[in-house]
Amino acid sequence: MATLAQKIEAEKRMRELLEDNGLPQPDCVEYGFTCIRFIFNETKTVVVIDIDNPEDADAAIDEDAA
Repeated sequence: MATLAQKIEAEKRMRELLEDNGLPQPDCVEYGFTCIRFIFNETKTVVVIDIDNPEDADAAIDEDAA
């Protein structure tokens, strides 16, 4: 699971990326367990950033297989 600090940093970087490229900021940001979602109402678009550690996912898969 992603930490709150990781989610905040990912949101900050995404907002900077949007601003640097002249794109609108999201209308809403939602924090999930392993991702953050940027919601743009006008274009009916959602951008999902998965920030879960891939190594953790591999370990979970290995545990499930056992």
